[in-house]
Amino acid sequence: MEGKKKYFLAAACLLAITTLSLVNAQGDAEEVIVPKDEAWLSQVDLTSVPNISVRPIGSGICENVDCDGPENDQCFETCGNTPTPEDIYGCPRDHSWALTFDDGPSQYTDQLLDILDEYNIKATFCVMGAHVEKFPEVVKRAYESGHHIASHTYSHPHLMSLTNEEIIYEMKATEKAIQDVIGVKPTYVRPPFGEADSRVKALMKSMGYKILLWNVDPTDYDVYMRSDVSKKIRGAFRSAASGIDTGLNPHEDPGFISLQHDLYNQSIAQVPDIINYLSQLGYSFSTAAECLGDQEPHRLVHDDLIQAQQNTPNDNASTDNNLSAASAPSSKTNNYKAEQPQEQQEQQQQQQQQQQQQQQQQQQQNDVSSAISSLESNSLIGLFISTLAALTFVPFLV
Repeated sequence: MEGKKKYFLAAACLLAITTLSLVNAQGDAEEVIVPKDEAWLSQVDLTSVPNISVRPIGSGICENVDCDGPENDQCFETCGNTPTPEDIYGCPRDHSWALTFDDGPSQYTDQLLDILDEYNIKATFCVMGAHVEKFPEVVKRAYESGHHIASHTYSHPHLMSLTNEEIIYEMKATEKAIQDVIGVKPTYVRPPFGEADSRVKALMKSMGYKILLWNVDPTDYDVYMRSDVSKKIRGAFRSAASGIDTGLNPHEDPGFISLQHDLYNQSIAQVPDIINYLSQLGYSFSTAAECLGDQEPHRLVHDDLIQAQQNTPNDNASTDNNLSAASAPSSKTNNYKAEQPQEQQEQQQQQQQQQQQQQQQQQQQNDVSSAISSLESNSLIGLFISTLAALTFVPFLV
């Protein structure tokens, strides 16, 4: 009997270890290496960034707190950070709604874009730099369709646990990934997990970013695997639209900015019902930037024009005109391209072709890596089942 107990204990341990190795948690499922370029550090002015220590993950969890005062920043993981007047939670106009989607693009984002095209609705996509590089054509399609592209960092870290330099790398690497695909720089950022203290917010502001949060959260990341996922997600939208306090509206905005994730097909599947229901109540849809009256949520930035500005300081006025901001991919973008010299257009076309070739090569490498990972995973599962069977039944045979 003692021998049997040992066998069963070993099997249980192996089951636990294998299960843990296969768990994918939101924001932590991938091991992402963030690109680093020291030149990026010199581009950011840190003089207005307060000297506040980093906060390790888990240090903001508190018990028995009211979450309605100065303890918010100390207990940020329990309460959320203290809101500032500049933080964006909702739309300032009544019956206005901005659909926003985080953590993408993913293999499901094209399906979401099809839905939005069908209803002629524009949304905001808070994209991860690592995923932009994995699905560049999806980002390009979203931008060219008139959707708002915002940053969600490169690897989805807890920003308050990072140094200033690490945050800069996260943001600049994402900027580069986005610019390489659509030629613009985002001006809105959604901090992962909504976590941003005064240091993080000041650092984002110094890089030209507005903090975009939300006042409706159906928590699709928690319920997407449940049998009642439709009821849970749709219920959050219906409750907010009916006037029930979401607990996420510190500025008491009359309009809403909702949070979903285009990582989850189950959440995307609810979008048609959400649109139909809110439309029947008289809500109008727009991007987060548009509901705020911001018609220029992206900036065109070209290295050659920046270099020209640095080399000819007396021509700042004309160069500044070339660096004017642009919003969605409308006639502004097309006019800009038409006004460029022929030689410059040809150079950019060559660069785009090179980038596409690099992206195709990277995608091929990713496909190979995924295939290898799948084989390794299947081998691990097979080994686990065989071992568990052996550990379970061998004692009865001896």
